[in-house]
Amino acid sequence: MRVVIFILLLSLSTGSFASGNDWNYQNEGPDVWSDSYPLCAARLQSPIDIKTACTKYLSYKPFQFTEDYSMVHNFTLQNNGHTIVGTWNASYSASLKLVGGDLNGSFDFVSFHLHWGENYRSGSEHQVNGNKYAGEIHFIYMNPKTHQVAVLGIFMESVRNLTINETVEKTARSPSYTIDEWKRYFDVAQYLKKPDNTTNLSLNLSSLMGDSLNDFWRYEGSLTTPPCTEGIIWTIFREPIVFTESELESFRTNVYFEDYRDPQPFNTTEMPIELFIFVTTALVVPHAVFGELWNYGDLGPDVWSDTYPLCASRSQSPINIKTACTTFQPFLPFKFSSSYSKTNNFTLQNNGHTIVGQYFGNDTASFNLTGGALNGTFRFVNFHLHWGENYKSGSEHQVNGKKYAGEIHFVHRNPDTGQIAVLGMFMESVRNFTIHETIEKAAKVSVTTVNEWKRYFDVAEQLTQYENKTVLNLNLVSLMGDSLSDFWRYAGSLTTPPCTEGIIWTMFRDPIIFTESELASFRTNVYFEDYRGPQPLYDRIVYRSFENETLSTIPEYNCCSGASKIPLELLPCIAMKFLLLLFSHVSK
Repeated sequence: MRVVIFILLLSLSTGSFASGNDWNYQNEGPDVWSDSYPLCAARLQSPIDIKTACTKYLSYKPFQFTEDYSMVHNFTLQNNGHTIVGTWNASYSASLKLVGGDLNGSFDFVSFHLHWGENYRSGSEHQVNGNKYAGEIHFIYMNPKTHQVAVLGIFMESVRNLTINETVEKTARSPSYTIDEWKRYFDVAQYLKKPDNTTNLSLNLSSLMGDSLNDFWRYEGSLTTPPCTEGIIWTIFREPIVFTESELESFRTNVYFEDYRDPQPFNTTEMPIELFIFVTTALVVPHAVFGELWNYGDLGPDVWSDTYPLCASRSQSPINIKTACTTFQPFLPFKFSSSYSKTNNFTLQNNGHTIVGQYFGNDTASFNLTGGALNGTFRFVNFHLHWGENYKSGSEHQVNGKKYAGEIHFVHRNPDTGQIAVLGMFMESVRNFTIHETIEKAAKVSVTTVNEWKRYFDVAEQLTQYENKTVLNLNLVSLMGDSLSDFWRYAGSLTTPPCTEGIIWTMFRDPIIFTESELASFRTNVYFEDYRGPQPLYDRIVYRSFENETLSTIPEYNCCSGASKIPLELLPCIAMKFLLLLFSHVSK
């Protein structure tokens, strides 16, 4: 058994599932593979023709990919004698993990490869109601504990097979960054003409996969090449990625004319079809690392770096915003698309650490954010909350050492670059105010915002267990409130493992007011606390969008690396306060 597992691991990593000398796609092609590999004639073989009328609906949990999927990595591309195989050049490849989709456990990325055909109407291994696509992409995964293999398959559509209207429609479903990433791949891979030809190329797996990971078919099958090992979990996504005919032709001409197996008999009676809709940008949900490896208790923030080294890096979040050390910079105002001001359905789910709100619908592209010196257009991904053990703690960021009762994060992602930007808002408990302060601060928060959050808490407080979820109609503009002009800006990280850096942080100055009963409902029913304390700022600069900064106590100005960092408009105030303190000390 150990020998079989070793051979399977080796074959998966190289993409050559059996020796290249005794099988091919020609004279030793698929129809005679079973002469040398008896399993190729077994009863659970792949690929299959997916007869959609014979599928059965099942609701699956959404796939979750670790944050590394949205980053650029170095891949080795190699001609293995049958196709071009892409493997990740990293000793820590296990960090490219996949969970969800009702897969049993956590799966590690192994490799990806392509299948294509002799023309623009053939090449896919799987078919849908007898219809072929021009090719098929396979992303291979393995569970390191059970050695279970799972394949994510995506169809390749040639634009030559589409009408003008279809081309416009389907290309719109393939993001520009996906099209560009595959162009870079073909520009290099087409020159790997002979077995063992190898090159390196930096690629982004998230961009290669695209955004249409919502709907899929699922069944149990086999490897589609010798030795045709069965027991493989297949996921075939419904939406294809669109390619130019010249890209596909480059492989037919330069690499191999064709490399696909036709559908095999489907010997079971039913196959489930996935129609569960969720925001596919969950690729960048800041809680995509799995709960058993970290928490806010015994595996809390102080020891996260034992497992996730980035959590001890030098550009971490949150931070303590020392106001006197900030630098004024004018920013263009944020602009939100019209969908933000409409009421939409959101899925609220307990993810084991907090409650995450994701848009429950098809038109994720309609939630667009621009302005605020963000580079390009950002799409809404999710929102979630952090809170603490009492009304004076819970915010992740602090202002001059002051904590708030909680913090709201609205996560956005640029679909073209993968850049993540977070809009953060402090949550203030009315218990922390005098009567006069309550009246004054409540006046800054609209009744609509107060009522919208009340509706949220009334429902979300009941999601007491991991994976509990519900759907609630909410208005994002109402949740965000009206005070979006004054904010601090800096470059930081995710505030949860893997603590990925390069995140654009925007922290709004004015908090939103909450009742203590709302915050206490989360402490009592959901989790007692779920926040990380401030991390060292080091040499990073914190910018502010408003010209006149509020004066703080003198000790807070010691943070600055030089006197020039103190805003000029505050120098007279600082001098006056220092003299008053000195006078009061002498008079004693």
